[in-house]
Amino acid sequence: MKLSSSLFALLCLICEIVAIALFLRGFFPVPVKSSFSAKSKLTDFPAEPQTGNGLNTSKAPVALFKRVVIVLIDALREDFVFGSDGRRFMPYTRHVVERGSSHSFIAKARPPTVTMPRIKALTTGSIPGFIDVVMNLNSPALLEDNLIWQAKSAGKRIIFYGDDTWVRLFPKHFMEHDGTTSFFVSDYTEVDNNVTRHLDSTLKRDDWDILILHYLGLDHIGHISGPHSSLIGPKLMEMDDIIKKIHASLISKNR
Repeated sequence: MKLSSSLFALLCLICEIVAIALFLRGFFPVPVKSSFSAKSKLTDFPAEPQTGNGLNTSKAPVALFKRVVIVLIDALREDFVFGSDGRRFMPYTRHVVERGSSHSFIAKARPPTVTMPRIKALTTGSIPGFIDVVMNLNSPALLEDNLIWQAKSAGKRIIFYGDDTWVRLFPKHFMEHDGTTSFFVSDYTEVDNNVTRHLDSTLKRDDWDILILHYLGLDHIGHISGPHSSLIGPKLMEMDDIIKKIHASLISKNR
């Protein structure tokens, strides 16, 4: 029995609607919100891989380091460090890597590569969806389990300077912060100076455990004139000097 043309058209329309709905559901997934009780606890630690023994859940593991400094240099490409540009413009960072006193790896970012989804991926370990591109313009507080929440819950004192997206994602997590807007893409100088101006005094202080710095200047140069701009070299040298200053300060504090 042959289907009438109207019935066939209706079936095709239904198939198209279902296909579009499935595509949109996968491309723009509904964000998963974790409740307070759903966040990881000390008892959730897996067993040690070599011994098979579970972690002593009566107390947290002994800290290997007294302080942690997280430096996020937005748009720092692999070849800026490991390529020929690294030898010319980031000699200290390259030297630390080559002498074997650091662990290095190359992270491959997947779309969407705007700021908020990438911060979300770094701090939660989750894969952001394309709906986060829209949320990037006015980022709500991050309710999922994340490293910053875990650190604050463990009593760590956190200071942040840099892209104000962090402040919107973690509005009550930092004991001190100074956010810098990322929308003035033509500014690649003051946007980093606003971060670095706090560095000397903060490194001398003893009232913090974690320092997070998010530099935007390199990314702004890339937006303005591309990765082969003559402005890239001086900016990489500036970032190299900052890494050197932080590294030297941490070493002297641990002596």
